Amino acid sequence: MKKPRLIYYNDAHHFNAKRIEPPASIHKLQWPVDEVLGTGVDLLVLGLGYADVYFHNSKVGRVVGQMKEVWANYIDWRIMRMVEEAQKMGTDQVREAIKRGHEMGLAVFPSLKLQASSPPGSERCGLLKWNHGAEVCIGEEGRAEWCYDFAHELVRQEKLAVLREILEDYEADGIELDFMFDSYYFKQDEIEKNIPLMNRFIAEIREMANAIGNQQGREIPIMVRVDLEKEKNLSMGLDVETWLKEGSINYVVGQDPYVLTDTQPKPRWMPDAANAAGAASYYRPPRRVYDERVGLPSIEMYNALAQTLRWDGWAGIYDGYLSWPFSEREYQILREVAYPEVHARSDKRYLLQPREGELDKPTTTPGRQLPLEIKEGETAAVNIWVADDIESAKQDGEIRKPILTLRFSFFCIEDDIEFRFNGKVLPWEDAEITDERALTIAVKLAGSMHIQAPLGMSAHWFRYKLELDDIKRGKNTFEITTKHLTKTAGFTRSLNGVEIQTRYKDFLRPEGLEAERIAPSGG
Repeated sequence: MKKPRLIYYNDAHHFNAKRIEPPASIHKLQWPVDEVLGTGVDLLVLGLGYADVYFHNSKVGRVVGQMKEVWANYIDWRIMRMVEEAQKMGTDQVREAIKRGHEMGLAVFPSLKLQASSPPGSERCGLLKWNHGAEVCIGEEGRAEWCYDFAHELVRQEKLAVLREILEDYEADGIELDFMFDSYYFKQDEIEKNIPLMNRFIAEIREMANAIGNQQGREIPIMVRVDLEKEKNLSMGLDVETWLKEGSINYVVGQDPYVLTDTQPKPRWMPDAANAAGAASYYRPPRRVYDERVGLPSIEMYNALAQTLRWDGWAGIYDGYLSWPFSEREYQILREVAYPEVHARSDKRYLLQPREGELDKPTTTPGRQLPLEIKEGETAAVNIWVADDIESAKQDGEIRKPILTLRFSFFCIEDDIEFRFNGKVLPWEDAEITDERALTIAVKLAGSMHIQAPLGMSAHWFRYKLELDDIKRGKNTFEITTKHLTKTAGFTRSLNGVEIQTRYKDFLRPEGLEAERIAPSGG
């Protein structure tokens, strides 16, 4: 079965349905397909609505507009109107996307959110919960009161019915099972004992897809989207490795649950398990970076990530929620990250990101190394991985000197500190040193997002052009030995950014006269 290079997710909500001003047209219903044609995307995943309430003309599930006549929310009213207008034309959003995909040679997988937490009678409550209430729910107040209990036969049969309709009636190219919308599937004390039940449920979906595929003369792939961490999945009752071993799934997506994208290696269990089973694994990155230049990853950061994933055995990236409507930045990302082999010698930026979580509380990302506080009399180190095949590029004479950039928060230039990179001393006089008293980090946080690093600071940058023999593929180590801190400077110094830019003799346009600079943020 073909392994996609680049998968793109459109939730059908934020980037299609609610953007459509009534009346809807066939052209607008097909836009999720049209906007990615000509890029590296070879699989589009399209959401099926609000978890438990659908945007297509389902005969087995509740459709937007059923059992509701007046809409106080403007956006939801627009979606309802899209559904109504499509119905008048004898079609719907999902049917048009699949039809357009077949016409243009792009595979389309509808995506079913397995869980929904809306209470009975609410706007986004599905028919099963509407009719059966607490009977089919986990019922643990404060944890998952109105989430479906997958130990209940009715819940599993309802999900099978929705999937059967999409595969039989709509002839979708495949299906995605999204387990990441809510992280509860069983009562707390029944999770472990119900893992075999969930395994059997996934196997039933496989059997159903095989039967429909045999009737229609085609293969039907099944994709699951789960957590990046194996133990987090097991804590939900999701034994992904067994699904792979038993051949129940073809593609597995590891969704990174954190705020910031970094370019460092990811947990190896998923690509290893997928490759051993003849399946394919994909990484879904977060959307933000902690950086003074950009709040969203640049193409050089994306290419570094894609190279790291390729080196570690992942089949590719599963992206989504790019800034919309797409501009040249988004189209460049969708073109290039599908082909890490082609961009093996394109410039890249490998960077470390700071720990996440609320300040003065345990971090949610204990594996991250930054910020690193500078303490007198101590030597500290951070490791940064580079996936580029440095040696082959050196042999061909196509690599330029890489640039190591160190960003410090509240640095004191009068301190006595020694830097070393892979054991080699980096004298301060060899660095290009710049500073900014009022730096603002570009990232925009939302909701409950927290980062354990300042969003505004006085910053220093040390930039070194490394010799070609200084850097290596794999782990590179930067060390700081703090010999003496200036006594009159009582503030805390920390290293909160490390970046390695690999540079090549690529086909580049010459530099212009007006290079962009970061403007000061205030007086």
